[in-house]
Amino acid sequence: MNFYADSDYPVRDDLAAIHGSQMETLGAPGTWGTGAQRLAIATVARKAGIDAGLLEAPADMDFPVDLGLPDIALRVVERLAVSPADFDLAFYEESLRGGLSDCEFVEIVGLVARATNIDIFARGIGVPLRPLPAAMPGEPSRVRPGVAVTELAWVPTIPNPPEGGDEAVALYGPNPKPYIIRALSLVPEELRAHLELEQVQYLPLNRILEYDFQHHEGLTRAQVEVVAGRVSAINECFY
Repeated sequence: MNFYADSDYPVRDDLAAIHGSQMETLGAPGTWGTGAQRLAIATVARKAGIDAGLLEAPADMDFPVDLGLPDIALRVVERLAVSPADFDLAFYEESLRGGLSDCEFVEIVGLVARATNIDIFARGIGVPLRPLPAAMPGEPSRVRPGVAVTELAWVPTIPNPPEGGDEAVALYGPNPKPYIIRALSLVPEELRAHLELEQVQYLPLNRILEYDFQHHEGLTRAQVEVVAGRVSAINECFY
């Protein structure tokens, strides 16, 4: 069944499909978090959005009292979910001193971004928040990219080719990518998930320099960029 079958608005099949599959990954073991931990992160992000008045809570939704996350992780998730403009280098460094590793931090950023994306979309088309999945068993892989280094970002990143070697080519392709693409590269699986979402919601990255390429039936490329720019300005995105 279409992930948004209850919507009064038509939702493209590819968009419904990617949201459905991405929702399932929130409860799966990742690179640094277990399925239960990742699901807890998505739950905290959702509750923060509801408490801030950004989301409407479904009548049948209950939130566990203890989600088993350390206090610093809770603070990072809550701030990212409702006030990302207030997240600065000092708070990132505080999160490391509080016990999070840089890899755990990057995975949290990716998870919160994707979970919030799906929740805000549901609100926008007027359907209840989609049910969160069950946590899946298994252990995280805990594989850190050997080529990741500190460049000009807060977190280590995989450099562009050729410096980043085969890992960079596998993630980015042969051409250099800006930091807005490479920001999650310390956790490659999270970056891949982000790019899968972006390919559908925005446009395929290999077409980004084709300014007359129209990926959305109802919007021209110029209109898409106006919407993206306006949303970024409202959210005080420093990019």
